[in-house]
Amino acid sequence: MEFDEIVVRTDRLDFPALAAGEGPVVVCWHGFPDHPLTFAPLAEHLVAAGRRVVMPFLRGFHPDTFDKLTYSDGITLAADAAAVGEALDAPDMIGHDIGAGMVGRVAAAWPDRLDHAVTLAVPPPATLAKALRDPAQQRRLFYVFLFTIEGVAETVLRGDRALVDYLWSTWSPSLRLDDAYRGWIHAMYGKDEYIDNALKLYRANFDTRRMDPALVEHVARTEAPADKPLLLLGGAEDGCLDPRYFADAHEALAPGSEVAVLPGVGHFLHLEQPEAVAARVLDWFSR
Repeated sequence: MEFDEIVVRTDRLDFPALAAGEGPVVVCWHGFPDHPLTFAPLAEHLVAAGRRVVMPFLRGFHPDTFDKLTYSDGITLAADAAAVGEALDAPDMIGHDIGAGMVGRVAAAWPDRLDHAVTLAVPPPATLAKALRDPAQQRRLFYVFLFTIEGVAETVLRGDRALVDYLWSTWSPSLRLDDAYRGWIHAMYGKDEYIDNALKLYRANFDTRRMDPALVEHVARTEAPADKPLLLLGGAEDGCLDPRYFADAHEALAPGSEVAVLPGVGHFLHLEQPEAVAARVLDWFSR
């Protein structure tokens, strides 16, 4: 499938994006270490169902926005997603990994900016504290802590793509990554600007100086359960976040939400089983 390069203009930032199809808009937000085109197989099914798919690059993850990541916390990214939702007239949204946190926070703090919300591979923020207290889960998230060590993290990531490949292979152990996708990922995270900005996102989890003071007022809402129902999909083989933490996700979700853990897939479930994910997503969008 061919994707057009477009720019979504908002009052916060102009977001470069890839887009295809015609019809009601679905915005897909990527995570780390990832590229918007990982959504391409899922997008094919959504476009075939009469949807227009828009896949923006996160702030700081496109050459046109390399220097725009002054603040790098999750609320900054969520405000970006809310602004894109407003610019595109409250579309449906799908978020994966970091993108899942963005969409979950939009649903909590700016629910009028989207119609339907889907999060992949990461439960809502309000459920993550329990997971982060688990030493076994801390071991899975070793890279998060590695990324906070200035100098060491840069050396590891700039040396080669071995850590990126390791994360992909352990997060989705049954996935055999296509050479084209591997090429996009390697090219993206082979550049210092992408590496530096990815590290900024993770360091913001532990450094409040990286939070936009203008958005502090939204913290109480973004980290709380959303009033808008969400569809949360995970993979039973996910090596990043233990799937058992999806069992508790209902505690932080609005009535009417749905949670499903798909068998035989890992963290990148939308790339591994795009048809199955598309079927669930389209059913959710039709409600």
